[in-house]
Amino acid sequence: MRRFNTQYVQIRYTVVTLFLLFLIPAAIRAGDLPTAHATVRIDAARPQGPISPLLYGQFLEHMFGCVKGGLHAELLRDRSFEDAPNAIGLPRYWERYPDSRNDGGTPFARDETVSYSPDGPTDRTKTGPDHSLRVDVRAGPEDRHGVYQPSVPVREGVTYHGHLWLRADDFHGTVLVALEVDADAATPYAEAVVADVRGDWKRYDFTLKASRTDPLARFVIVFRGRGRVWVDQASLMPGDAVDGVRRDVYERVQALHPGFLRWPGGNVAQDYHWLWGVGPRDRRVTWINTAWAREPEPSDFATDEYVQFCRNVKAEPTICVNVEGAGATAEEAAHWVEYCNGTASSRFGAMRAAGGHPEPFGVRWWEIGNEVFGDWVRGHSDAATYARNANRYIEAMRKVDPIIKVIACGDNNQDWNRTVLREAGKNIDALAIHHYYGGREMAGDVNNLMARPLFYERFYRDVARLIREEAPGRPITLAINEWGLSFPPSKMYSIDQALYAARLMNVFERAADVVTMSAVSDLVNGWPGGIIQAGRTGLFVSPSYLVNQLYADHLGAERLAVAVEGPVFDSSREGKAIPVLDVVASRSRDGQRVFVKAVNTDHTRPLAAVLRLDGVKVGSRAELATIAATAPGAFNSFATPDAVAIRYSTIEIGGKETVVIPPASVMVISLDLQTGAE
Repeated sequence: MRRFNTQYVQIRYTVVTLFLLFLIPAAIRAGDLPTAHATVRIDAARPQGPISPLLYGQFLEHMFGCVKGGLHAELLRDRSFEDAPNAIGLPRYWERYPDSRNDGGTPFARDETVSYSPDGPTDRTKTGPDHSLRVDVRAGPEDRHGVYQPSVPVREGVTYHGHLWLRADDFHGTVLVALEVDADAATPYAEAVVADVRGDWKRYDFTLKASRTDPLARFVIVFRGRGRVWVDQASLMPGDAVDGVRRDVYERVQALHPGFLRWPGGNVAQDYHWLWGVGPRDRRVTWINTAWAREPEPSDFATDEYVQFCRNVKAEPTICVNVEGAGATAEEAAHWVEYCNGTASSRFGAMRAAGGHPEPFGVRWWEIGNEVFGDWVRGHSDAATYARNANRYIEAMRKVDPIIKVIACGDNNQDWNRTVLREAGKNIDALAIHHYYGGREMAGDVNNLMARPLFYERFYRDVARLIREEAPGRPITLAINEWGLSFPPSKMYSIDQALYAARLMNVFERAADVVTMSAVSDLVNGWPGGIIQAGRTGLFVSPSYLVNQLYADHLGAERLAVAVEGPVFDSSREGKAIPVLDVVASRSRDGQRVFVKAVNTDHTRPLAAVLRLDGVKVGSRAELATIAATAPGAFNSFATPDAVAIRYSTIEIGGKETVVIPPASVMVISLDLQTGAE
């Protein structure tokens, strides 16, 4: 068992009793499982230092449905017809309407010689040529023939706003758009006629209000008449989207109260060129995501949309610039700073103003490359080369805006960190370090998973020492802006993910003098680690999301001294005598509350913990929030979204009872302080 520090000075303590039998399964209440015991002492008279308001942020990357098909509300896939065509000339996601038997043989072609071309400078070696869909409309036995996209989810009563860009040199007729049942006997949910289709490229707007909810509807474009017509940049957006972000996803992100949002990557940052996403949405390029399976990515969500999203959820934007990847230059990074922070009279600030944003965005945090130490990213180099490049980039960027804050690329390798700190430490404000842990590292022992965060706690202290040695006098902190697990869904979305996340986030709070920013990987979809899993028709959140939500809701301003005495366990790889119970405490920003975050990593036994607060008097009630699974082995999914959930309660406190923390659970206890108490 861990013993109290003998130098611990007790000023005055209050024994707070919180008896939580209603949170313990009946078998435990019946005494079928033994109860372990612990003591937690919090010295509120000894604050340990401030906690950064940016401590808990989020990470957003263009990766496997994170933005496209996840965060962004656009319902049409490949809306600019850029994917490779099939045998009849239709690109991925688009199909002949009604089918190939009875449409009169209307020919289609993905045309790279005619398109609604993007504005501004682009590099076609990275984005490829732009395309449109060419349709030769002929008379046939059917009066409804054209193209459609299946699996478009619609909701009854929601108005959908859409548009098409059409060119019709010799077309005579009209175009009809509709939402329909995806069946042979099509039943329209909503229809609109696009009339007067003629001449050069023109945007045709329409609205469709769904008469029924159908997760598998189809969006139809029907051509009536004769002649040749081109279609490009089709769009269909739900009316309840928030500045282009899906309403359900937006509300979940907003509930996290993220201190910052990091974008555009991730590995994508070393491929991305920011000019791809400038100007009107329909005039931006589709680029090839070479970091992730060469997936075509529309530029629907770019700098303007990202900054607006940050402002909407009250998060600080943090942009990761491309360093020497895929032709990137320091000048390009400086131009991005000017686009975001320059006046409307500057060259690139004028481009921002032309897009409807005359006032500078004021982006303060800029990250210089992502994981440049790794050969999986473009621009990969050794530490000395990276440090020289970082200095060049920072110099160019600060010539545009001298007050920007800079995050440099760090690593779990201290040799890399030492070189970067020595060569570039005078120019940086933070060092980014990423942590991932999976089945191979756990080696079949869940105790390794439960213990791993304590390794990082020691590592952060080592990095802090390195900062003092290699960049003396510089207040450089750590940004753990990617961390996560890699397991199959049954493990990834189980209570084990919450226990790991909570213990690691407790480590962040204990190391708050050096760790000032953190973000789980990643925010939406992307891979199983995405803490919001958003399908086409709904979503669920992971246990790690729940921990992020609770901890952000209870982010204190200053951490308090905590000492824990309780049971320990051994792990096969991560050490011996690991504390079962992990606790941190903090005082709220208004000084009126104390937040106690406790993690019981024991899967079999509840912990009866005596909680002592020295130096303060607390009120008579406590608010409790507990994350636990409904049953052993339960995990969140689209079918079981609340298998691991938060349960809230309020109880009376007093006397000499104890806090009972259920097995395998995370608990946050909020205590009101009595006014005038010392």
